[in-house]
Amino acid sequence: MEQALIIWGGWQGHKPKLTVNILKEELSKNEYKVKLTSNLAVLINEDLTKYDVIIPIWSVGIKSTVYLKALLDAVREGVGLATFHGGIKWFIDDNYYHLIGGNYIKDSEEESFTVEIVNQNHPVTEYLEDFEITSELYYLQFDPRNEILAEAEFKGVKMPISWVKNFGDGRVYYTSLAHAPEHLFEKHSLRMLLAGINWAAGRI
Repeated sequence: MEQALIIWGGWQGHKPKLTVNILKEELSKNEYKVKLTSNLAVLINEDLTKYDVIIPIWSVGIKSTVYLKALLDAVREGVGLATFHGGIKWFIDDNYYHLIGGNYIKDSEEESFTVEIVNQNHPVTEYLEDFEITSELYYLQFDPRNEILAEAEFKGVKMPISWVKNFGDGRVYYTSLAHAPEHLFEKHSLRMLLAGINWAAGRI
């Protein structure tokens, strides 16, 4: 049974407590052993290598390099990292942007758009098809070496919605979905997120 560490907190507008409770239930149904905490000290007080995947549900960045170094070391050693939406801003530091593969610039108002699956040769998206969703659109700077899995059109410009990358021996998954819990747990969005977590954890 894979072990997942969910660290939640940050800006309350993204309803992290509600989100973390629903995600824990979904992961438990998928036979993960899940630990929840809102205490960042877990990053320096525990042996992170016992976890298969770390899942931050945390928006608005942290500036502590001590916690970030512990995270970077764990992922380099093979611990997966999977996050979504505001998780791209978990830490305010160039090293975190390098780890996650991108940086947030701005967002749009909530609107309906099509998530286009652009890589069906990857385990995360091989069984997914394009789907409609209502959410914020994130304008991002992103590493061109990321393996883009899904994208959407933002006023005539294609912007990545979901990607994967490697960092040392660790796997990293990110999706810019979704601003609100009801968007995240819409069936297509949830299916992609769970597949991303499974990939980051080394399950698929």
